[in-house]
Amino acid sequence: MYHRIVRSRVLATFAHLNSYDYRSVVDTFSPHITHRFAGDHALGGMRHSRTAAQRWYERLFRLFPDLRFFVENIVVAGLPHHTQVAVQFRVELTDPVGERYENRVAQLIRIKWGKIVHIDLYEDTSKLVRLLTMLSDCGTTEASAAPITD
Repeated sequence: MYHRIVRSRVLATFAHLNSYDYRSVVDTFSPHITHRFAGDHALGGMRHSRTAAQRWYERLFRLFPDLRFFVENIVVAGLPHHTQVAVQFRVELTDPVGERYENRVAQLIRIKWGKIVHIDLYEDTSKLVRLLTMLSDCGTTEASAAPITD
């Protein structure tokens, strides 16, 4: 039953993201979150606070205002004091020249007593970097900004 509840909450989190309501997502984070996105680019790096994680989500949606998330698989293990979740999802958006962009993402989450304490995000970063370069070349300077860290 507990795993079913966690799975439902993960799906609700992605529904919030698809509604551009990242604040509701950040509210589920522990004050001492570790939020890591693989790669050395504008979305890469590691954050250790809700504030920095919120700034990351703000950047994500500024860069990709039509970003959509499609959950494909969720695996939940553990008990409330140490829950591990693996999520496979894909992202879709329209690139600067009007083409459809898609990337697949693996997300590993650790939850402790209902708060997310750790997130690792992995996707095809070479594909993402090409998209960020395209945005930068079209005048979106934030696409080539340094990662948000704290």
